[in-house]
Amino acid sequence: MTPSKSKIVSDIKAIRKRADMDTLLEFYGAPLRFIGPTFHMVMKDDAAITGPDGMGGEIDRLRRANFAASTLDRCKINVLNDRAALVDALWLRRDAKGTLLARFAVIYLVTLATEGWRITSAVNT
Repeated sequence: MTPSKSKIVSDIKAIRKRADMDTLLEFYGAPLRFIGPTFHMVMKDDAAITGPDGMGGEIDRLRRANFAASTLDRCKINVLNDRAALVDALWLRRDAKGTLLARFAVIYLVTLATEGWRITSAVNT
């Protein structure tokens, strides 16, 4: 059964509102590839995702910079098949006072794993 776009969006929004580190493994799946304009990271397992050189380290650095939350500003989903979708997302990152810290776009490859939908690749555009 092909997933609905609204189901994928609601799952992403619900998870992104939580702040605990364990939540990372609820929406990222290993192996995870993350590519930005100046880096290409491959996180081979869950420990690498939550670790200091992975997404966990990024969250820690953001928190030290007074980061409060990222909100989804735009989300376009292209369902590829029953087990994969491309998600084109625009995020707004704010500090504790609500001041905009960053606006950034990411294209995600989201796949259906045993545990549910997981991001397996992300490209910062």
